[in-house]
Amino acid sequence: MKRAISSIVFVGAVAFSFAGQGSFTIVRPLDGSTVREKTRILVPKNSVQDSGYIGIFLDGKFLEAVVPKESEDKKYLEYMLDTKAYEDGNHKLELKYYVDYNSQPRVVDSSSIDIVIGNKKGIEVPEDGIQMRYKFNVGSERIYKLQQKQITSIISEADQKKSGARPFEFNSEGEAITLLYAVDNKYGNGEGLMRMQVVPDRGVKNREYAFLTTSDATAPQRFYPESMAPIYMRLTPTGREVFGAVPDYFGFESAGMGGGDRFALYAAFPLPVLPSKSIRVGDSWRTNFQQGALDMAKLHTTNTVVEKMVDQARGEFVGVEWEMGRRCAVIKNTISQGTPTLSKKAGAATENISDRKVSVTETIWFDIDNGIIVKFYQDTTIEGKANFGLIGGGASGNGPSAPGAAGGRGKGPDDFSITDPFRQRGGKGGPPPAGMSGGGQKGGPQGAGMAGPAGMGGEQGGGQDVSGFVRTRFQRLFVLQK
Repeated sequence: MKRAISSIVFVGAVAFSFAGQGSFTIVRPLDGSTVREKTRILVPKNSVQDSGYIGIFLDGKFLEAVVPKESEDKKYLEYMLDTKAYEDGNHKLELKYYVDYNSQPRVVDSSSIDIVIGNKKGIEVPEDGIQMRYKFNVGSERIYKLQQKQITSIISEADQKKSGARPFEFNSEGEAITLLYAVDNKYGNGEGLMRMQVVPDRGVKNREYAFLTTSDATAPQRFYPESMAPIYMRLTPTGREVFGAVPDYFGFESAGMGGGDRFALYAAFPLPVLPSKSIRVGDSWRTNFQQGALDMAKLHTTNTVVEKMVDQARGEFVGVEWEMGRRCAVIKNTISQGTPTLSKKAGAATENISDRKVSVTETIWFDIDNGIIVKFYQDTTIEGKANFGLIGGGASGNGPSAPGAAGGRGKGPDDFSITDPFRQRGGKGGPPPAGMSGGGQKGGPQGAGMAGPAGMGGEQGGGQDVSGFVRTRFQRLFVLQK
């Protein structure tokens, strides 16, 4: 009986302490409504005290506990629910309001609604499939934000044989790049002339420049619009290159007629290739990758700006879904092979990496109504065996450099970061993590380098030649801005 009375007293005390607060209830979305993608869950701003927090439940399953953020209009507290993590259909969403009492969480109030998740709702695929084509509308300009990340793992052969040994891992966030894709012409056969170039990132304090590291530099620098050179590609409606060109570009700092701009900034990021035939969900086909590649020795006489890997990849139509408010087809392209480079050319990388295996996965969200890419994710994994060089004794604490980055410079244009779309054929040094082609005819790409872990594989009392295994992942995400 005493325990029951104590419980009643506690509940009464809580109710008294929250007197005057707004009712804790889900304001948006409405009960029974259809939601998709990232959905804002709103509750009244004054219904949760500063010391309180909210538990999120879907179909009775706990998702997470959060301190909700204030909405942009400052009227509500909001939580963002990513509905793509769950199956389409009917679900019950419940929020529970918690406060801590005697170091234990207690539920003060709760609110629930029924929702219908519909990330595929309203997107029907005809029986004869969907034919995906770029719509080259003359004068259209699309801005994409490119975000990059590099993850490198290394482990010595000796450590790899030890039970429970884990590789050393290095994560590097690459520089974000803002890219313009403009359609300057359309031909009678449906092909289009596309111009691509770097543009200022006005989303960062509305600045009028790009802050990037080029292939011939070790630190970022400012580039203004007059230095942002265009690259042209004539493309088929499926995005395959017919020809590519880098015309002479004269900014405010021109190097003279025919010589190009020695301060020009180039970015070769071709669009993904679309399937040539109509496809239905579950269909697969042979496709190809187009990686950007500039030959700086023949910059203004070249007729291609990509390295083509024709029909070496497998494409699959994995489904349809809403993305960024658009009806999209989702395509996944994969390629895996063990050749030294994707183009099967011998490169300096073979000096460092043996038994090399390369795999690439692309996921494409294609707007089937407007014929444009909404989002494009590429994940490249390169792994193999490497000689880390002579490592000093354990007492020295000196570790190896990552392959292709010894002393802060790469070994050659095919060295390790072979899939970097900014890499240049015929240059000297390996590409940097962010990999920007700059400087016109001047120089070649240079690696930024990466220090190895201190004393990895080293033994006390003397140096030794250490070999091991390397795995590097290059992740790139293109997202349509406008």
